[in-house]
Amino acid sequence: MSPETSRDPMVAHLLAELDRLPVRTGVVVAGMPESKFREIPPDGGWSVAQVFEHLCLVNERYLSGPLPEAATRARTAGTPRRPWRASLFGGWLTRAMREGGRAVSAPRSMQAGPVVRERVVEDFLASVTRLRALIVECEGSDLRTSLPSPILPIVRMNLGDGFLLMVTHAHRHLGQAERTRRAVGM
Repeated sequence: MSPETSRDPMVAHLLAELDRLPVRTGVVVAGMPESKFREIPPDGGWSVAQVFEHLCLVNERYLSGPLPEAATRARTAGTPRRPWRASLFGGWLTRAMREGGRAVSAPRSMQAGPVVRERVVEDFLASVTRLRALIVECEGSDLRTSLPSPILPIVRMNLGDGFLLMVTHAHRHLGQAERTRRAVGM
């Protein structure tokens, strides 16, 4: 399903933003030698490789955690009676994750270490494909279906929040990877 054929404005927006991720990723890594890909910027922070490792860790936490179960419950519930609306926590967290926002420390379990998997970019893109398939499966379902935060399970958000947060978070960190690429002289 393309963004243009989606009946749900939220799903159309998510699919359009998801479709930008592989393009941005390709631009970030194009022509980048392995040494520069793994180089820490002069002012500190993560290398481009570490940014992608962080994205993989976060996406795995959501896609192997609460999202699939909530998606199944949403599809089982059928057509929503009301349109999706951000939850208090989900809306706040998504706003905090917008590209260009202030720096926020990642939870320790989602921080990239010095060792990055070999196929980190491919694994990130595979997680984007999985997320896209899950969103398409949920077209017409109740995106207000509740789920626990994979970071702090006592805190609840809804399925639409989870989808939007993952897309927003990916764009935020692709912006970071673009800045890091420039900082290491690429």
